[in-house]
Amino acid sequence: MIGKLIERIVAVLTFVIALCPVFLFPNQLCAAQATQEETLHIAVAANFAKPVKAISEEFETRSGVHAIITVASSGTLYAQIKSGAPFDVFLSADAERPLQLVEDGLVASSAVKTYAVGRLAYLSRSLAEPAIDDLKTAALAPNEKLAIANPRLAPYGLAAQQTLLKLALWQQMLPSLVYGKNILQAYQYYISGNVDNALVAWSLIKDRSSHVVLIPEHYHEPIVQKMAVMKAAAHPEAAARFMEYLLSPKVQKSLDDWGYGQALDTPGESLGN
Repeated sequence: MIGKLIERIVAVLTFVIALCPVFLFPNQLCAAQATQEETLHIAVAANFAKPVKAISEEFETRSGVHAIITVASSGTLYAQIKSGAPFDVFLSADAERPLQLVEDGLVASSAVKTYAVGRLAYLSRSLAEPAIDDLKTAALAPNEKLAIANPRLAPYGLAAQQTLLKLALWQQMLPSLVYGKNILQAYQYYISGNVDNALVAWSLIKDRSSHVVLIPEHYHEPIVQKMAVMKAAAHPEAAARFMEYLLSPKVQKSLDDWGYGQALDTPGESLGN
């Protein structure tokens, strides 16, 4: 009799202890469950890898939603998505590929937004204060190499190609070009000393006080960077909240420090459109 009573008491106490976290720490429990259940898979173009890491960490602190980030060129990520890669959000370095995903039936048109506007820069190891015309000097030098991202895969590579075409240097510099599979790799070629010149994203350059000049925007098509939430997103609500957070005034203002123009600055667009 006493043994059965003790068993019942133990069972009741076990049940009460199990319920305690729900009543005492409901917010913490919900956050823990969100962390376990909601993990966003974000595909990001290489130029925006550092900003999205910082932004996603801030978002996780606010929402409890963790992000797993995959970095590659926009073209490579687009191909992976077309092949069924399970990404929730795609941050491209251009507008074309997210819009193409709409045409492909993988993204709703309302789920595509501009999140940033990129800038291109010219790096020269030999010149402390380079100018745009110094690209012409580099083109004439016999052993000079210029790193750019692959124009077929990376929008910043396409902008570099357009800049060289604008300067009538594209054909002349073809033998001197070193292609990165994405803009980050092109920048690494310069940092490692493999090349002495590079056309890369302004946002990647840590020290902007010397050896670099910003390319005027009229030298290439605007680098309008759009993002998209996949129709097949595992956590569409969390993905939509992340998009909303990235377009918030606080985050948009921080893009200036990273080397980007805000989505609000895009011609003909308002924030988030």
